[in-house]
Amino acid sequence: MSRSIFINGRFLTHTLTGVQRYTHELLRAFDTLNPNVELICLAPPEDFPRPMWKNIALKIIGKNRGNVWEQLDLPLWLKGEFLFSPSNIGPAFYANQAVTFHDASVFAVPDAYSRMFKIKYRFVFRQIAKRARFIFTDSVFSQRELAHHLNCDPRRFEVILLGGDHLQQIESDETILDAHGLRDKPYMLMVASQSPHKNMARLLEVAARLNGEMQFAFVRGGFKSIFQNTGLNQLPKNIIQLDYVNDPKLKALYEHACGFIFPSFYEGFGLPTLEAMNCGCPVLSSHAASLPEVGGKAALYFDPLNVDDIIEKIESFISDSALQGELRQRGRTHAAQFTWNLTAQQTLDLLLPLL
Repeated sequence: MSRSIFINGRFLTHTLTGVQRYTHELLRAFDTLNPNVELICLAPPEDFPRPMWKNIALKIIGKNRGNVWEQLDLPLWLKGEFLFSPSNIGPAFYANQAVTFHDASVFAVPDAYSRMFKIKYRFVFRQIAKRARFIFTDSVFSQRELAHHLNCDPRRFEVILLGGDHLQQIESDETILDAHGLRDKPYMLMVASQSPHKNMARLLEVAARLNGEMQFAFVRGGFKSIFQNTGLNQLPKNIIQLDYVNDPKLKALYEHACGFIFPSFYEGFGLPTLEAMNCGCPVLSSHAASLPEVGGKAALYFDPLNVDDIIEKIESFISDSALQGELRQRGRTHAAQFTWNLTAQQTLDLLLPLL
């Protein structure tokens, strides 16, 4: 056996979401820390942007792609070498690996996933929980959820909190503000997918009732199907839908928003909370799941299932400039504790003894 950490690089072929964000930033920090061990990222033979690493080698292996590559080509090539699978899944029957499970949503919020996705992930999670040498997760909330759904001792899952400072070194692209008329218009920002646990239907109701009081910018777009389930006749004029935006534009949206609102009722961590705080954007957050654990005392919380409570919190926030300033300052101070270098160092400290 070599003294190497082989990294499951299938994430390189995926669109950037929270899970992929974690993996990209973690490996970027690994690359900077340059530990006294060989780091080799293994990837399938697909087209994807090559990362600009200096101390992590990228190696293309196997002939297959997707699930078949991960479950067959990857373990066969490894021949027992140590593997780190950071993106929520890995080869189901490979024992000499550490895995990061980011949450238990495939069990807890099944309506968010297709039938085949649920079958696959639930099966793989259970197999990995039995076999893997080490499992990381993102929060105490996720630790408890995974222990419950996988019938394991909570100590099976090591909690390492995520970083949130990835936007700090990026220059804002404010063209998005002019393109959507947001430069001189107060707006609340929301960044989310259409998954049911993101609670977008209730936030659309909130926006409709606040039409004339506040503008809302929803990043990731495509909320028409959710809107139709609210019983409203048309999309309120105070909602601006934005498709997926790159990091420079996202940073500009955070910096110019009067507040960031996060209504989810299930999150394994809730990375946008820290993104917003790092950009000086006050956070109004659901008090559910891991979100109070991540936001601490730096956010204004509401009941995600109570539209009236969400509206009350928004109205009290937008009418109180002192509260806005206090949340902005608290947010910056709180978010400064969460860095990717710290996440990476804590992760390496637990991986290296496994070699």
